[in-house]
Amino acid sequence: MVNRRLFIIGAAVALIFGGAIFVLSFMTGAEPPVEVLAARQDISQGTQIQNIPDDAFARIPLSGDQLLLGSYLTETVWQQIQAAGGIVVRDIYQYEAVPLSALASNGNPKAVDIPRLGLTDPNLVVVSLTNVSVPNGIKTGDYIDLIVAVESPQQQVFSLVQTQNLETLEEAATGDLVEEGAAPSPAATPTPVPTPVLELEYPLAKVIVMSAKVADVQREQTVSASGDRLVLGEVTGIDVVIPRAAQEFVLMADTAGSLGASLLSPLVDAATDSGPTLGAHFEDLLDLFAADRNALTEEH
Repeated sequence: MVNRRLFIIGAAVALIFGGAIFVLSFMTGAEPPVEVLAARQDISQGTQIQNIPDDAFARIPLSGDQLLLGSYLTETVWQQIQAAGGIVVRDIYQYEAVPLSALASNGNPKAVDIPRLGLTDPNLVVVSLTNVSVPNGIKTGDYIDLIVAVESPQQQVFSLVQTQNLETLEEAATGDLVEEGAAPSPAATPTPVPTPVLELEYPLAKVIVMSAKVADVQREQTVSASGDRLVLGEVTGIDVVIPRAAQEFVLMADTAGSLGASLLSPLVDAATDSGPTLGAHFEDLLDLFAADRNALTEEH
């Protein structure tokens, strides 16, 4: 009975105290405190997220600028980071409120502002594309396929000229095959040999990166008529996380102005939905046209 009475009294005091803080914050216009995580011990750079013990952090309330407080680790974000895994990218010191910039993880929301925090795979890079066709509703965090389309390549002629050592040429022209004292024959002229060229049908298209994550979206910014806010316009560029091995093809296609992006369903499994595609060229379209027409003709 006594314990129950003490519990009720304690709960009432807590409610009164909490209400007083809320009323005081409302009357003064102050923001309520945010509970952030502070380190109980030093955590070294290079520590894997899964190796950080559960009791490594203390929960402390902090008040002040909300933008500043949003740069620190909270319990909710820590759970996201633990689930995603990652690594500590700078030393965290004892008694320090943990900054999100110290944790590289796909579960870190700061990866939107600091893309390298999301690059937990060393085989991934972030590239900035400014000449790519994208859906206007594209947003940070979306997944896309990158497709290169070539209408007609610039016609260039390459030839391979076979050359021989000057002494060999002279020997072939004057050497052992002629009789002694006979007049030498004119030196032979090397004949250019063209390099074989693979014949392709144009236009053609090929998916060169599948399930690439959009790290950032840049848009045109104009000032509203009233002058009190910025108005976002068309997409001017995107930052995309792609395999390091693909960056040369992607940047080449972006420079050539023949790169497109298709927005993927959120149900796509980015980890497994990957692999080479057949690609397509004009003859494939004609073959498909003929096959479909023949199939429909046979049905009727």
